[in-house]
Amino acid sequence: MRTEDLLPGEHLVLVARQHWVVVFRPFLLTILGAVILMTVALLVPSTAEVRLFVLLGLVILAVVVLNLYYWRWRAHEYVLTDQRVILNEGIVGRISRSIAVDRIQDLTTRQGLWGRTWGFGDIELESAGRDSGEVLQKIPHPQQFRNAIFAQIEARRRPAGP
Repeated sequence: MRTEDLLPGEHLVLVARQHWVVVFRPFLLTILGAVILMTVALLVPSTAEVRLFVLLGLVILAVVVLNLYYWRWRAHEYVLTDQRVILNEGIVGRISRSIAVDRIQDLTTRQGLWGRTWGFGDIELESAGRDSGEVLQKIPHPQQFRNAIFAQIEARRRPAGP
């Protein structure tokens, strides 16, 4: 998140991305698929030049696919400021949604067995004026992020001291 994207007087509290487990399966499947295709390409009778050309093409394709998965994962971020929760996503086109901290009415944290084991979960934010909640999916250490949101909610509710 760039500081130019913040409102005047707004301060950055926390930035999180989805847990690395989000890209684990696509990476594993892409690498496995590339290995299988390379094995098939080596077993098909052809000249050495054709085989080399096909193998090189498969390696380049696998690298491109892995890069797309990686950059899609990197482009998905959750930002907490002292005024808003911002959800940014998108590689080429950027989608940004924000929820004012003082409009959040309910926070629900969900962690399954794998989430508790590997340290990720979902946080659902219910806010006033919206029909459905926003879900922060597969966020690392969801309780810490939830507690940081609660701290900002409480800070905004407390009247300013002398």
